[in-house]
Amino acid sequence: MSFLDNVERGLEKVVTSFFRGNSSAAIKPVELTTALRNEMDRGIMAISEGRSLAPNDFVVRLSADDYETAKGWGSEVVNEMAKVTADHAVRQGYSVQDDIRIHFVSEEEHRRGEFEIAAAIKKGSTDAAASAAVKAPPAAPVAPTPAPTSTPNPARTMAQPRTQASPAPAAPLAKQAVLEVGGQRYALHHPSIVLGRSNSTDIPIEDPGVSRQHFRVEKRQNGYVVVDLGSTNGTYVDGRRITGETRVSDGSVISLGKTKVVFRLITHKSGGHA
Repeated sequence: MSFLDNVERGLEKVVTSFFRGNSSAAIKPVELTTALRNEMDRGIMAISEGRSLAPNDFVVRLSADDYETAKGWGSEVVNEMAKVTADHAVRQGYSVQDDIRIHFVSEEEHRRGEFEIAAAIKKGSTDAAASAAVKAPPAAPVAPTPAPTSTPNPARTMAQPRTQASPAPAAPLAKQAVLEVGGQRYALHHPSIVLGRSNSTDIPIEDPGVSRQHFRVEKRQNGYVVVDLGSTNGTYVDGRRITGETRVSDGSVISLGKTKVVFRLITHKSGGHA
């Protein structure tokens, strides 16, 4: 029996978390997907230096109303949730036992907006609402080996005057994107970060004027953008309400409810994790 098999037998439930919503609005796929990703991060187990085993089987317990809502999303939406969670495992470099699987269970004791996620390390789980394989990133192409060069004949080589080599220019310092919320800094280590009133978001905000899933910060190839997630009171960047993707730069102020969030680019590692 392999070491990972022993882990599977001895660690059935890695982590179980309960989330309490503060709204009567129907639950949304983005809310559950964010919670699944967070539960994977919370449930990782260090196997060796540089290698962590992550849970792959997620049981989501919903209220009766939210359970019916989730059933109505259809297999394409739920499978996409599993794929996003699998992609997260690849980006973080996690090892997993098997495919990512999601199960929905109706829980009469839960009210609308409340849900519970039990994350486990399992092989061959059945009756999942969705599943997705964790695919390793493609290997980087190997550069061709240069052909050996012939050694010049010293007798035919004329002495060349020595020149003073110019020092290489200093590499620019890498900048870390952070969000400043309520006097605390959150470093943006993921390509997509969700903020809102729900405890399942990456950065929860206690503000009655903020929606459960309010806005998302996404990393692009040439910077960062803010996307409103259909919030009730809207998202404002530097005083203007946004309607689509809006680019932010160092010092941009993002307003939601009574809360101000400042986007910063800093040259040293500081702040919390997001």
